[in-house]
Amino acid sequence: MSTQVGKALLSGQNLVKSYGAQPILDDISLTIHEGDRIGLIGRNGCGKSTLMRLLAGLITPDNGKVTQAQGLSIALLAQECTLDRFMTIQAILESAAAERNAILDKYHAAMDALSHNPTDDPAHEELQHNCEILQHAVDAAAAWDIPHEVKRIRVALRLPDQDRTLEKLSGGELRRVDLAHKLLQHPDVLLLDEPTNHIDTYSVEWIERFLERYEGCCMLVTHDRYFLDRVVNRIVELEFNTVYTYPGNYERFLEYKADVEWSEARSESNRQSMIKRELAWYRRGAKARSTKQQARITRLDVAMEQDNPTQHREFTFEIPETDKLGKTILEARKLSHGYDGEYLFKDFNFIMQKGMRVGIIGANGSGKTTLLRVLIGTEEAQKGKLIIGDNTKFLYVDQAHADMDTDMKVLDFVSNGVKQWDTGKKKIYIPAYLERFLFDKSCVDMPISSLSGGERNRLDLVRKLLRGGNLLVLDEPTNDLDLYTLRILEETIDGFDGCALIVSHDRYFLNRICTHMLVFEEDGHVQDIVGNYDDYQLYKKRVEADKTEAVAQAKTKTNNAATTRNTPAQKLSYKEKLELQAMEDTIHEAEEAVTKLEATLAAPGFYEQDHSKVQEVVKALDDAKAKVEQCYARWEDLGKRAG
Repeated sequence: MSTQVGKALLSGQNLVKSYGAQPILDDISLTIHEGDRIGLIGRNGCGKSTLMRLLAGLITPDNGKVTQAQGLSIALLAQECTLDRFMTIQAILESAAAERNAILDKYHAAMDALSHNPTDDPAHEELQHNCEILQHAVDAAAAWDIPHEVKRIRVALRLPDQDRTLEKLSGGELRRVDLAHKLLQHPDVLLLDEPTNHIDTYSVEWIERFLERYEGCCMLVTHDRYFLDRVVNRIVELEFNTVYTYPGNYERFLEYKADVEWSEARSESNRQSMIKRELAWYRRGAKARSTKQQARITRLDVAMEQDNPTQHREFTFEIPETDKLGKTILEARKLSHGYDGEYLFKDFNFIMQKGMRVGIIGANGSGKTTLLRVLIGTEEAQKGKLIIGDNTKFLYVDQAHADMDTDMKVLDFVSNGVKQWDTGKKKIYIPAYLERFLFDKSCVDMPISSLSGGERNRLDLVRKLLRGGNLLVLDEPTNDLDLYTLRILEETIDGFDGCALIVSHDRYFLNRICTHMLVFEEDGHVQDIVGNYDDYQLYKKRVEADKTEAVAQAKTKTNNAATTRNTPAQKLSYKEKLELQAMEDTIHEAEEAVTKLEATLAAPGFYEQDHSKVQEVVKALDDAKAKVEQCYARWEDLGKRAG
């Protein structure tokens, strides 16, 4: 990897930003250079979003300054959408490309003026030079085919109908529209705060490919570790109000981080050992008269004055133990369910067994959350039978955060005001339980209004987990969690004695914890895969390979049959004789048409265009293959009659 640093584009120097008396950022400096793909990581509350908003110029620092290259364009995908809620999706997307369209319009106007200007006019050369400048500007803005780009992004991010207004969209839909708006701007610096939240796996993979080809630079905050591995070339960590920069992707960062922490731990161990040795010498009553002895005492004083390494408070997900699962846990028999006459899933069969941790994936709107609600019995299926074991107790953690009365005290919200919570197996002391989730024990008597947004989300999680269960049901549990908390959650689920059903688009998370996958496919079919997300990818490749092989075998069989035919020109009309003579060329042309269409489908980016165009090519390929078969059948018929 090249170590050459590009031109500085955007820089924050000695930034300070406080909310109330507590500084969020204190003397932070960071520079974004040309070619940078920065992954900004750090624990929740460390100031990642605040730093991005400062760099984007949406807020001003209390101290320090932000500088940017002349003419620099910046777009920020923030946690909260600021788009006009009364505009339609189409209008929003068009507005995102307005500046690039204006450049294209100027170019067309200049070319029109040039075409109507005589070549012997003194101004002709100047007009031609202006056209060349504008053509370069259009190239730089990638503005030649914006309508096609809008369609491609709309399909890739699975946006709702373009005539809908933003006020009628769900949170996830609004998030995807906001992301599309930022991508269509083509800024020099793209700042993305959790771009993969509320976006399905297929769209996340498309965003990865988009950013890999993106000509500008970007900085992103995400908990998707595969995203960090495949997109970024530099990791910036915010920790203890200090910026640490590591070259490479997330995997390389982990290697650097492990080395740094090992070195720090060894240094601290050496310091503690030295203090123990020197204290032992000092307590033996050594005389401190010589210069050498005095130096030992001075060294001891210096070592003891050094602060211990700063450490994070430990955070744990604790799930109260309930009854053990019985022989029958959960069983679905031919479950079918949907809305407005259309099935989200049909004839779904599933048996949960001990130790299973099942990941559920599919496109947005495919029915993943609905399937969870049906399986836990909060929504009744239209057809089929659901069997829930007598000992099965669901612990459901959904995407929605409970409505909080901010005047309510923390203890009242979490445990209905009691400090001793009885799980049936043991009693839990609520202040100590809260402490494991990084809350101070004293917070139980505080109003919820005194907590930050992140703390309120964590408090809602505490309330849900406290109820306990032996079958975890998690709907997008990785949203709004930092990387450290994600690792703790993974370890908790991995060591959980019960079973789990998990909807998630986080491929790393699914790979680490899942033993089975349920995959929503077309026409309401849910495919059951043994293994994790990587195993599902291998399954997909095998299915595609089997289809390709089946087509090839059928074609070979037909070709072999054709070559064994006798084709003397007898018992045929004159017209049929001519048809038979030309049949090999006809078949060759038909097969060439199939080959061209297959190459079109295999071209990079083909499936990123409008769905209707994709279906047109797919149908054309099916028709072309049918024509080949018809040609072979006709050839066989003519050959038999001629023989």
